[in-house]
Amino acid sequence: MLLTQVVTLDVIGHGITLSEREAEELRHAAAADAGRSSARRDLSLLLERGLRTKATVALNRAEARELAELLAAGGASTNFALLQEALLFALA
Repeated sequence: MLLTQVVTLDVIGHGITLSEREAEELRHAAAADAGRSSARRDLSLLLERGLRTKATVALNRAEARELAELLAAGGASTNFALLQEALLFALA
């Protein structure tokens, strides 16, 4: 039996579960902009911690907005429509 590793985000009290592959893709995208944005650097580090420790990662409102902007910018090979919807709900 193959168990998929997951990363759980706590976005302002709303739990969002990502596969390890999804979390790694988002971490990589955030890290790519880390030199231009400290918020993206912070998001990258939080996702890295979630991948490493498998503990729930709490995102504050600013970090959740950065994640939403990262998703809106596109460039990800994975379809993150459900994550975008969950973020919009959490940020509302």
